[in-house]
Formats: sequence, structure tokens, C-alpha cells
Amino acid sequence: MAASLIVPARMVGGRWTFLEVVVGLLAAGVAVALTSLPRGGDVEPALIVVSFAAALAVCALILPGVSGSYLLLILGMYAPTLAAVNDRKFAYLGAFIAGAIVGLGLFVSGLQWLLKHRRRITLVIMTGLMLGSLSALWPWQTESGEVLAPEGDLGLVLILIAIGAAVVLGILAAETALMKLRMLSPEIVADPEPRGAQV
Repeated sequence: MAASLIVPARMVGGRWTFLEVVVGLLAAGVAVALTSLPRGGDVEPALIVVSFAAALAVCALILPGVSGSYLLLILGMYAPTLAAVNDRKFAYLGAFIAGAIVGLGLFVSGLQWLLKHRRRITLVIMTGLMLGSLSALWPWQTESGEVLAPEGDLGLVLILIAIGAAVVLGILAAETALMKLRMLSPEIVADPEPRGAQV
């Protein structure tokens, strides 16, 4: 994931200004804060709360660096949602689906507007969110999310991280080569808007 930060950073285009660096770091701080929140206890929520939580969590499908399931865990609604699926609680599931549809529609529209009118700063913020979310991927954590010092098979973990980074960088290098051979349109690479969301 750290290697893939090259993608949104490159989409910004040109050298980052000092203000953009500050905004990116602030966005990274927000992501660290979100991933550090204590997980809420499982609750039996009202249906309106279910819809609101679904609308919030579904945005993570588009926004990089944020996990929808982790947001549900923070809200204490991950286990109730799984239980609703297993027990076929159709009222709960209906409220969840309705909230997800409304939330996704509003968020996609808002994101498209931002990419059209505030493209650079939007991509800067998205890059910062991805950077900050790396804290949630730290291999050494307790079940409650408390960060620990490296221990155990440190060498193996570093090797796996290096392999993952090499794969990502290899894909990016292949993309660049295809663009040079005119086999891949630069517009496709530069356009981050979700195609499925366009009407």
C-alpha cells in the first residue's frame, strides 16, 4: 500500500506546494485518528441508525484508506450486521441497503464534483488518507488495535512487504511502458472517477 501511494501522488500532477503538503499531512493525521478509535461495543441499533451507519460505511468503497468494516466495528454495528444476515432480519437488511444506496449516491456525486472543480486538493487529501491508514496495517498490534514494537518473524514480514511493494511497482512500470507504446490511453490512467457511477 505504501508503494501504491505513487498513484494518487502522481495524479496530482507537478510539484506539490507547501500548502498541499500540509493538507496531505493533516489528512494523514485524520486517517490515523480514525483507525486509532476504540471499537464500540455491539449494540441493537434503531433502523434509522442502521441506515446512517450503512451510508457512512459504504463511502469506504470509493474513499481510499478507510475501511467500511472498520467503521462498522467502531460504531459497534459489525456483529449486529453479520447477525442480521445470518438470521435473515429483513427489516434490518432493508434499512442497511437503503442507507448504503443513498450514501453511495450522495458521496459519488460529491466526489465527482470535487474532482471536477477541486481536483488537485481532492487528490492530495486522498493521498494523505491512504498514507495515514498505513497505521492500521502495522503487523504488530493487539486485538484492540494497540500498536506494539516489532517482534517474532521480523525478517519474514520485511521480505513479504518487499515482495508486495515490488509487485505494485512492477505493475506501475508496466503501465508506464504500455503508455509509451500507446497501448494504454493516458486519459484512462489520469481519470480517477468511478466509471460505474457516471450517468
